[in-house]
Amino acid sequence: MKKSYMKFLIMTAVAIFFSGNIFAAENKADAASVERYAIYIGSNIGGNNRQLLYAGTDAMAFQNTMADIGGIRKSNSVLLLDPAKDDVDEAMEYISQLIVKNKFNAKRSEFVFYYSGHSDENALLLGNNTYDYSSLKAAITKVPSDVHVVILDSCYSGNFIRTKGGQKQKPFLVDDSSVIKGHAYLSSSSSQESSQESDEIGSSFFTNAMITGLKGAADSSGDKKVTLNELYSYAFSETLSRTENSSAGPQHPNYNITLVGSGDLVLSDISGSDCILTLSKELNGRVIIRDKNEKLISEISKTQAAPVYLAMEEGQYGVTVISEKVTLQGSFELGAKKNYVLSNSNLSPVARTANRFRGEEPKEKAEPENAAVHDSENAMFVPFVFSFFDNEFYRNTGKDIVTNFALGLFRSEVYQTDGVMLSFIANQTKVLNGAQFAYIFNIADEVYGAQFAGIFNHAKDVEGVQAAGIFSHAENVKGVQASGWVNIADDVRYCQAAGLVNVASGKITGVQGAGLINYAGNVDGVQGSGIGNVSLSDVDGVQGAGIFNIARGNIDGVQGSGIFNVAVGKVDGLQASPIANYARHVDGAQIGLVNICSGDVEGLQFGLINFSRNGIFEFGMSYTTENNMRFTLTSGNKHIYSVIGCQTEVGYMTSNSDSDDKYAEIIFGLGTRLEAGMFNFDFEAYGNEFLSKDESKENKIKSEYYPSARFAVGLNPAKHIQIFAGAMASFEFDGNRDAFAGKKNHFTVELSDHDVKMHPEFELGVKFVLH
Repeated sequence: MKKSYMKFLIMTAVAIFFSGNIFAAENKADAASVERYAIYIGSNIGGNNRQLLYAGTDAMAFQNTMADIGGIRKSNSVLLLDPAKDDVDEAMEYISQLIVKNKFNAKRSEFVFYYSGHSDENALLLGNNTYDYSSLKAAITKVPSDVHVVILDSCYSGNFIRTKGGQKQKPFLVDDSSVIKGHAYLSSSSSQESSQESDEIGSSFFTNAMITGLKGAADSSGDKKVTLNELYSYAFSETLSRTENSSAGPQHPNYNITLVGSGDLVLSDISGSDCILTLSKELNGRVIIRDKNEKLISEISKTQAAPVYLAMEEGQYGVTVISEKVTLQGSFELGAKKNYVLSNSNLSPVARTANRFRGEEPKEKAEPENAAVHDSENAMFVPFVFSFFDNEFYRNTGKDIVTNFALGLFRSEVYQTDGVMLSFIANQTKVLNGAQFAYIFNIADEVYGAQFAGIFNHAKDVEGVQAAGIFSHAENVKGVQASGWVNIADDVRYCQAAGLVNVASGKITGVQGAGLINYAGNVDGVQGSGIGNVSLSDVDGVQGAGIFNIARGNIDGVQGSGIFNVAVGKVDGLQASPIANYARHVDGAQIGLVNICSGDVEGLQFGLINFSRNGIFEFGMSYTTENNMRFTLTSGNKHIYSVIGCQTEVGYMTSNSDSDDKYAEIIFGLGTRLEAGMFNFDFEAYGNEFLSKDESKENKIKSEYYPSARFAVGLNPAKHIQIFAGAMASFEFDGNRDAFAGKKNHFTVELSDHDVKMHPEFELGVKFVLH
């Protein structure tokens, strides 16, 4: 008996041992392939009055980037700001224990050590402490991870790479499916160079390039993943190009990579980002992206005819693209879980400004920036020019005629006018520093003054006034463009006014006013017209029209019209019209008969019918204790919604048409909702219009108004069904007693010495949830 019992125990122990190992093996097979850990250090203080501004924010930005798209959970990382040496050692001990604890959860562990701060030729400078490179490298090596990635953004950090323990080699990287070991050391500068930070970008050049690269700019293969090799190549090129003309001299990042394996070590995955900005393949040049506060976010040189994918945060951005021939500008908004494609069609050309090169010798007498050079070989200055039909005499000289006064009985043409041009038919000049007057038309490339014509004006750039009886055209207007019929321009700053139509294919900064229609690419000011306004992008200001407003971008201001408003983007302000409003997202308010939002409403909708993706849109019917059938449409959001509907006695629908007791009621009101799981609680206030037959007038309907209130409890047993029970109270007083005389009132509560009566009513019904 004892032998059988011992045999049973031994067999049970063996079974438990093998089953435990099998279970562990299965768990290990299902474990994640890579587990990553990190220490991020930002040290602004370096002792001996050494002070940086952006080391701390660089460390925080690097941590956030790696948490978002680099696969390093914040629970697996430590952030140290202005630490002492002991703090760094404690952080490495903590990470080491974490790696040991989780060693069976992944087939490979990776450790990232990031430092932004002060250093010299021998050590990191941590306030009043130092951490010499040899000791630091030994401490990092003791961290029990398979791969060590060290990123140092500090002066002379190249000396860390040269310290005993590593030799610079050609990068040999691996992907996350390989079994590898080794290290990768990256430094922001060589052993003899300073590392530099910039007030413009609010960061160091090297860290800014690293973060921009991790977010997708370094992805040269277009697979939405950034490898260590891609990142180093991008950071090296960007850091060098942005520091080569600095007073501190060029900055050359260095590396020391010794990894055993095959493939590429992937550091970030862009596809995992909540928001992605795609730079289309035809977009080329220097792409500069700023947030709504004008802070520089990214600056990327895009030269390949392939798309570039950038991981971004949700928000509003402005962008400038500088190519060899043209400068483009525009704005866009990134929403959660959205991929926005930026292409040339989203941007508008802008005029380039002329700058003086550093080192240029000053002239004894500077010419106006807009003036032609009078003493050039091809220029001839003539104080007064007269022509009957044309200035053929001066044209035959082969010179560019520059004059102070040009008079043409029919047509006057000179190269440059620094005064006045008068002509019965036409004036033509390249540069006008003054005024043109013509009965028919004026033509100029650059206008610094005024053009006045009876029919039309044409200019490339206008700084001043362009006024015509019928038509004015210019590419860029800095001033006023006014005509009796039509104005056309690319960009307008200040004012565009026409009797019929204004067109600004670029941006309006100021006022656009027309009798019929205004059209603009982007509005930063006011659009006002008798019929309609159209903006192809954002409106930061006001759109006001007699009939309609359309904005294909965002509204950060007011959209008001006589019939309808459309905002294809987001409304962060007010949309108001008597008939209808439409927007994709609403963070402000919509006021109209019908308000539609295809996305979410975080603000308010005021109207009879309101629709939004996260709002209330319900059709209900109920039976009340006063033998009434009640039909309602509830729409809006839970904070405030509208109710329209009707109710009538059941006998109204079944009795013959000659019955004298027929009546109907129209319901309109507002409500608010509280939600608790499957239940909701509605509080509503109504104005009711009681309609009944007027006994004193044949075939006439009389109406009376009275207020009422309602409270209801709803239960949602299914997605599109709600069952509810409610209690209503109608209020009778001297001004509306006829409304209650014609309807049945089983319950009456007298209030205020019989002057006010309350009529309670109860209902049970069902609602169909239609959104």
